Amino acid sequence: MLGESVGFLVPVTGFALADAAELSGWSAWLLLVAFGAGEGALLGLGQSLALRGGSAAVPVGGWVAATAGAASAAWAIGMLPSTLADLGVAIDWALPVTWVLVGIGGLVLLASIPLAQWPVLAAAGVPRAWRWVPLGMAAWLAGLPFTFAPSPIVDAGTPAPVVFALFAASGVLMAVTMALVTGFGLRRMLRG
Repeated sequence: MLGESVGFLVPVTGFALADAAELSGWSAWLLLVAFGAGEGALLGLGQSLALRGGSAAVPVGGWVAATAGAASAAWAIGMLPSTLADLGVAIDWALPVTWVLVGIGGLVLLASIPLAQWPVLAAAGVPRAWRWVPLGMAAWLAGLPFTFAPSPIVDAGTPAPVVFALFAASGVLMAVTMALVTGFGLRRMLRG
């Protein structure tokens, strides 16, 4: 929980830097993808330390690297619609193909981190480690909505410290949700 709570502050800081530097389009996208890797690294570090000493202990370096790379990919996918909108690309939400592409992108985003972590968990000797993938997807599906909660109440006139605090709080709620889902789920996985 602590790793994701602190880790989420990395992209929140990236948003603030992009705004301060007046970055938009691909420049802002690239910055946030890079900062997403920082979030993933801290999440992976927190998870690997929490698993230390148990039957699901994973190598810290491999777990952190897998999580950081996958988080960067997730941010790349997640930031694509807003980046395209910034560039003036019209997204026709009335087209069924748009919804199919968004659905596929959403599934890939939800699966990115647990898919990257699965081989590391399997190599650590966790039986039926593949179950980590749907478990992780469920955890992200439950946790990610918290990160969108501040958006309707934040606008260009909202003071930066308030924006930071709101998104930091939403990140903590996401982290708690994910930690509960993955923690209880992993315990169940390890029991059989």
